[in-house]
Amino acid sequence: MEIQHGQQQQQLQTSGTKVLLAAFTGLAIGGPLVGLMGFSFLASVTLLVLSSPLLLIFIPLLFFAGFVFVGALAGFAVAAALAFAGMTTLGWIFQELAGIRLLGFGGGNGGGMVERLKDKGKDWADFLQHGTEQDGRISSRG
Repeated sequence: MEIQHGQQQQQLQTSGTKVLLAAFTGLAIGGPLVGLMGFSFLASVTLLVLSSPLLLIFIPLLFFAGFVFVGALAGFAVAAALAFAGMTTLGWIFQELAGIRLLGFGGGNGGGMVERLKDKGKDWADFLQHGTEQDGRISSRG
């Protein structure tokens, strides 16, 4: 039992050379990365300081250019939505003409709705035709 405990203690202990080697390895890898990060930050701040006067001069132009860009994106979005709606409608029309019922509804004659709509249309046509004839008679008298 004591032998196993001694072996585990030896495995858990690390020597000073291993710690020193790990520290130097960390410095060799992390040092240049930290240096490049600092250089990148310094370059970004320098460019911001140098370009801020130009930004102040051109901000009205950039502001309205942003409005134009957003408007163009909105226009393309509306165009895409209308194209989708149009293609869907064309698909429904072609399915109706072909007699295909993919969704399982919309079949039949609608309980005579088509005939009722035709009759209503004829009634309106008669009303409008007689109305224009009467208007013509009234205007010819006066």
